Amino acid sequence: MKETTNRVDETSSVGRFTSKLGTMAEAFEMYQAEGRSLNVSFENDRLSEIRQGQNSGVSIRAVKNGKIGFSYSSKPDELDYVANAAIRMAPYGKLYDYEFAGEAVSPHTRPYDPGCAELNPDKLVAICNHVKETVKAIDAEALVDCSVGGGVGKARIVTSNGQDCLEQESSFSFFVSLRLAEEGNFVQNYRFGMANEVIPEDKILEEARDAAEEFQIARRNAPFAKGKYPVLFAPSALGDILMPIGVSVNGTTIEKKTSRFVESLGDKLFDERLTLVDDPFHQDGPGGGLYDGEGVPTQKRAFIEKGVLTGFMHTLSTAKRCGHQPTGNAQRSVSSQPSPGMHNLVMAGGNDPLSELMAKAQGGLYISQLLGTFTSNFLAGQVSGNISLGFLVDGGKRVGRVKNCALNVNTFDLLKSAIIGISKEREWVGGRYLPWLLVDGVQISAR
Repeated sequence: MKETTNRVDETSSVGRFTSKLGTMAEAFEMYQAEGRSLNVSFENDRLSEIRQGQNSGVSIRAVKNGKIGFSYSSKPDELDYVANAAIRMAPYGKLYDYEFAGEAVSPHTRPYDPGCAELNPDKLVAICNHVKETVKAIDAEALVDCSVGGGVGKARIVTSNGQDCLEQESSFSFFVSLRLAEEGNFVQNYRFGMANEVIPEDKILEEARDAAEEFQIARRNAPFAKGKYPVLFAPSALGDILMPIGVSVNGTTIEKKTSRFVESLGDKLFDERLTLVDDPFHQDGPGGGLYDGEGVPTQKRAFIEKGVLTGFMHTLSTAKRCGHQPTGNAQRSVSSQPSPGMHNLVMAGGNDPLSELMAKAQGGLYISQLLGTFTSNFLAGQVSGNISLGFLVDGGKRVGRVKNCALNVNTFDLLKSAIIGISKEREWVGGRYLPWLLVDGVQISAR
């Protein structure tokens, strides 16, 4: 369970400091964070690093003469120095045209695993060795990279408006990659996972086996010509296709009026089978929390519901400037100021078994990984990139990897009128819980 509180003890050092800060600034927000972690990495089949880290810091936003100054330090005891620096920076800051978070207690809970604070390097090394052995048993030629680790941390936010929230969090993650460079053929595949609790070794080994088996298929090349095809996007590739929607509901693009969704709240923009939810409380979701980076309680919210645009993601400032209510979507680190972001992206599953979608994708592509999509014009809905791992579908199966192929699609059009089916099955890919999506008429270039 996460630890929460909502009142500053004025006899504590923080309480005395915030009382003093209240006499120096017209309004303030103090953010403190600390954490520790342990990570083990293998590279090219060999142990490459055991890294144990600790981090901490404090940042302050202070208001003077109606403007906000910001300063931070990696030394949490430098409260006076950071406060004075923030006040000195205030004349150069933005207008304080909103209010810092007021007192509010989240009614929710979220898992906390103390085991993430007790990780053993020998155990993590053993897991990486077992991953390597699992992969080698399937493909002895593949070079294996692997990392496993986790940690714990806590963050506290205190404001002049009465908020004082403290959250404790735990995290664990793994990454498995297979590579092989043959003459005229470079093949790579990977899997990764994140959670609020220690991921069982069996689960990591299962993912390694899946990656190795898919890698085996990828070593067989399949001839493919340019043209329009049905495409089945795996969850690992679907996240890229959804990026234009995430950018377009972000409060920053709404405030700047660069999003095409500015005047579309309540409009049906997509196929009615499309529902996207930001869920900070999902039991299996690695993202989220009880409070956002400004101390605002988080919410489970659909921003696309049955194809209809139902909401945006805001910080306190973007919400105020857009005339909307805060949504609890501020994200930050000690050294950065808050910006809107998503917690756990959850897409509703469909009615189609994956096996049926595979059959319907006959002669088309199954895409697992895209490369270079970050250069796309997401605000225009465009997603373009190379198909770094895609397979020809024949007889309901992936029969070989296609090489030197790329796609360029418009997400807004694709998810409005080209959906053939959405799978019942879903998988976690980082902080996204997504199904398989089959669409029609995707233009594929090939050489």
